Amino acid sequence: MSKISTLPNCKKVVLKSRPGKDLASENFEIIEGIARAPEDGEILVEVGTLSVDAFIRTTLSENAFHGSAGIGDVITALGIGKVMISKSQKFEEGDIVTGFMGAQTHNTMVAEAFQKIKNPELDVPVQLGLLGIAGLTAYFGMLDVGLVKAGDIVLVSAAAGAVGSIACQIAKIKGAKVIGIAGGSEKCKYLVNDLGIDGAIDYKNQDVDSELKIKAPEGIDVYFDNVGGDLLDIALDHIRERARVVICGAISQYGSFETEKRLVQGPRLYLKLAQKYARMEGFTVMHFMGQIEEASKQLLEYYQEGKLKMTTHYEESIESFPKALEIMFNGGHTGKLLVKI
Repeated sequence: MSKISTLPNCKKVVLKSRPGKDLASENFEIIEGIARAPEDGEILVEVGTLSVDAFIRTTLSENAFHGSAGIGDVITALGIGKVMISKSQKFEEGDIVTGFMGAQTHNTMVAEAFQKIKNPELDVPVQLGLLGIAGLTAYFGMLDVGLVKAGDIVLVSAAAGAVGSIACQIAKIKGAKVIGIAGGSEKCKYLVNDLGIDGAIDYKNQDVDSELKIKAPEGIDVYFDNVGGDLLDIALDHIRERARVVICGAISQYGSFETEKRLVQGPRLYLKLAQKYARMEGFTVMHFMGQIEEASKQLLEYYQEGKLKMTTHYEESIESFPKALEIMFNGGHTGKLLVKI
């Protein structure tokens, strides 16, 4: 039986208007109200930390692949929180849980929507980053789709982001030569000096095509793509025989989904795939649901052995969630982007 006599006040970030090509804080608003009391089979969760992920941008468009948010709907977001009231046998009050919390301070939902944190002693960035969607995406993309192996030459775009930074490190663990593409000299220094990859290209201040001719004159075996657009074509122009092009994301193109669907830029050099007997394959984590437990165990092992590093950028309070989304898409962070509630 809950000891809570009054329900808490809840703040929510909702969609005010659909973004155009560029997302802005003005597309969202903060609303307040009393949290809903849980019914049988439900729990009320006090949200502690929210994960800011690139897929959120696609949910803001109509007919989105990941499901579309309606005007006035709470913005989707994964997170971690504590059970305040439980009307379910699955959880006790005080349990730490994870799941789709939504961009809000409290969430009342069916208990089956959440999972109890198995290792509550682990830091939140490890829980939401390494063992969350970012780490799993990097793991399956690099190993199951990219089939990286020792001696491969690997190129990763958005390499200083949550997914890219882990993908780079996994490739290094497997014995590959790794080159990362990032925006700005500080991010490039981070990739080489902190993560220990073999080279970095600053797409904002360097010519990527020319740099690849220097850093990978023999071509690339795996391209882990988080960006799409022009970078995808440049990479295709440098693939080797039997290369694997991994389509993880296309952050440069997400803004086109809403108002410019016909202007999404696809690859112009796709015939390089035939010329080089190569392949290009897309994926999401949901295609590997049966392997998540095994992948999580391996990622945690890499981390505990010191083979994987986690870098985190925090924003504070639920009011900062729209700002955090802007940061995600203007490249203003390094590593995993989180909002502490």
